[in-house]
Amino acid sequence: MSLRSLLYALLPTLALAFTAPSKISVSSSTSLYASLPKFDKAQNKWVATSPDQEAQNGYDAVGTLLRQGPQPFFIRVFKPDDYEQAVLKFMAGDKVDRNMAQAEMDAYLRNANDWAYNRMKGYKTDYLSLQPKKIALTLVWSALILSILGRGVYCVETGENFWAIFGLSSKVADCAQFGDCVFQTE
Repeated sequence: MSLRSLLYALLPTLALAFTAPSKISVSSSTSLYASLPKFDKAQNKWVATSPDQEAQNGYDAVGTLLRQGPQPFFIRVFKPDDYEQAVLKFMAGDKVDRNMAQAEMDAYLRNANDWAYNRMKGYKTDYLSLQPKKIALTLVWSALILSILGRGVYCVETGENFWAIFGLSSKVADCAQFGDCVFQTE
């Protein structure tokens, strides 16, 4: 096979490399566009156009907590209408299903800069699937941090030496005498 015939064979592929990629085919676009959420100008908000777009068909607030942590969880719990509008708008704008829109919004609410960077660079980040290893690590670290904070609050309230759990004196008098107190009571 000569170089010339190889170039003729690769010419259509090379031409396709310089065209804009299409996300959806023409045949499926009409059914996809028909089921997207719509903006209702009378109510001035996004509304679901099919039952599979409603809030009960996505994952719950605990799913948000497990996937992206406390920040999007609290936004979802304390501002449910704003969260719902953001999810519906994302569904309509990016033409994705409810779960994918929720996962993307949760990631955005957790860290908007990283989410935007990944999106602009074209990185395919899976925000939807739960990662048991990550959840276990988060629970262990949370237990450790909360234990230390709890010990600190206890020591402030009782006047006990914070470091007494490591064998240092827990008596306030000894703590003051030797100067090894973390929290002074006077």
